[in-house]
Amino acid sequence: MPVLIGLAAVLLLGILLVLGVRTARFRPEPIEAPPADEIPLDGAAAVEHLRQMIRCRTVSAPEERDEAEFERFRDLLPRCYPQVFSRCRVERVDSTGLLIRWEGKRHEAPAVFLSHYDVVPADPEAWEKPPFDAVLEDGVLWGRGALDMKNQLCCTLEAMEYLLKQDFRPERNIYMALSGEEEIMGPTAETIRDLFRQRGIAPAFVLDEGGDIIDGFFPGTDQTCAMVGVGEKGVANLHFVAKSAGGHASVPTKDNPLLRLCQAVTRLRSFPQRSCPALERMVDVMGRYCDSKTRLLLANRDVLRPLYYRWLRRQGGMLEASSRTTVALTRARGSSVGNVIPTEAELFANVRMLWGDTTESVIRRLRKEMRDPGIEIQKSVCADPRPDSELTEGWDALRSAIRATWPEAVVTPYLMVATTDARHWRDICPNVYRFSAKAVTGEEKATVHGNNERIRVENTLRGAQFFVRLMRQL
Repeated sequence: MPVLIGLAAVLLLGILLVLGVRTARFRPEPIEAPPADEIPLDGAAAVEHLRQMIRCRTVSAPEERDEAEFERFRDLLPRCYPQVFSRCRVERVDSTGLLIRWEGKRHEAPAVFLSHYDVVPADPEAWEKPPFDAVLEDGVLWGRGALDMKNQLCCTLEAMEYLLKQDFRPERNIYMALSGEEEIMGPTAETIRDLFRQRGIAPAFVLDEGGDIIDGFFPGTDQTCAMVGVGEKGVANLHFVAKSAGGHASVPTKDNPLLRLCQAVTRLRSFPQRSCPALERMVDVMGRYCDSKTRLLLANRDVLRPLYYRWLRRQGGMLEASSRTTVALTRARGSSVGNVIPTEAELFANVRMLWGDTTESVIRRLRKEMRDPGIEIQKSVCADPRPDSELTEGWDALRSAIRATWPEAVVTPYLMVATTDARHWRDICPNVYRFSAKAVTGEEKATVHGNNERIRVENTLRGAQFFVRLMRQL
């Protein structure tokens, strides 16, 4: 027995030594920010252009949509960016699309910058400032679309206009693809992608909205990080529908379709946790900046997997969502009056899928767990997840431009858990990235799709400078 205890002690000490050595090696890699060249953009003019964009009420929700406001926005752009619209080829695509081509020294393997100019509705009564007046106070610009994503659209065009005035010619063709229905998952972005297919154009680099520059996002460190989405979850909008003969509410029945739906969804269980490449890349970069206890876990997460998954669950939010397929119930429909049992009831579920799951595999699992064959599962908008993007030359150019513009930030890949127009492009381009060129606080980020959306105007100048640096390197 003493021999066995001794052997166990030696084995335990060996394991602890290995874990300790791996933790000690799990340190930040030395990074030198490239020199930030002077880019004398007119920041005041850029902010004024953004204000004019925000004043266009380009709400794409059908119940509030005003086509005149969309046309007003499109008419605004040539006035703000005369060089772009006179020296580049501009093509209308579908109902809201604009495709701008800036000719470079070579035509193959172009770069594509995606933007959308539609916004979600805003309730003026819930805002501190009118959502479409573009109020500018104390260096902060208030308005729907300021963060999502008219600032990025503005910055991209400001960079193109600046470079065109300098007679700069990019190494490769540069496209800017604008859509006016991203918020309702409309077809324009996919139609533009299909044009590239039909014309035999294979982009080498695609950039859309995504991660931000943010302090203290990663637990265990207050390090500023620049989050670049290299992957994106799939999405499935599902309708759970149950039917019955209905009846008067004074005589309740077990066949009440709303009751059956509620009982069925209580049987649903969380999808199992698992890792994905984008999550692992982010943890490998940001985990090196954490406190010693967190570094011990993250440096050895391959052998401490149960503890690692428990840590992700404890963090909640985006980190936990990056480790599983999620199902969120968001809407319910029953009877139109309070004293009638509905003949048909519906629950709406928004599903976000990790790579490896598909719409059909999710539906099979949900049907099995609900245990009610009378409930129909109907699909509306669905897009299965695509593989993560590669980290090649385009990634290097993107990272270099970020470091030159925000030298305080560590550039990290991550998994985009929301949905962007970029999802359409992974099939024709291996290098699709999601990065919003702006620095935000957690409070500011929470205003996206919420009340009091606003942006610090310093982001407009720095964002435009970032795009200038990126376009010079592509």
